[in-house]
Parts: sequence; structure tokens; C-alpha cells
Amino acid sequence: MSTLATVQKLIAEELDLPVDDLDPARPLEELGIDSLSVIEVMFKLEDSFDIEMPDERVPIRTVQDIADLVDRLLRERGSDAK
Repeated sequence: MSTLATVQKLIAEELDLPVDDLDPARPLEELGIDSLSVIEVMFKLEDSFDIEMPDERVPIRTVQDIADLVDRLLRERGSDAK
């Protein structure tokens, strides 16, 4: 399963939304996802992917932004392991 599909599934489960409604490019606000919900999802993503979210603020406006951030953190984790 791709990172995007995993992120969509997790958000859908967490917020009780249909996965099909989670268009990757649609703004989170239009999906009814507020900043608190994003934080809760980020904690679940940390557990699911065994990653640590950065301390600095990262602009997250869409589901794709979340998936891109997870992919970046996974790449960074992989390069740290070498």
C-alpha cells in the first residue's frame, strides 16, 4: 500500500470519513479536518510508520502534504540508518 493510501485510510478511520472523499489535492478545511484532528492523525502516523514528526512547523494543507511529509521522514530515517 502506498504512503498516500495508508494516510488516507488512517484519516478516514480516525475521522469517520469515506476514503473516497479524501482527494489528495483538496484542502483539509474543505474536508472538515481541523488542526487538532491533523495533530491526532500525526501521532497515529508516527506509530504506524515508526517516524518522528519534526519539531518545526511544516505547512500541511492537503492529504498529499501529509503523505509527502511522511515520505520525506521515511527517506531521512533510511539515510540515517546507513
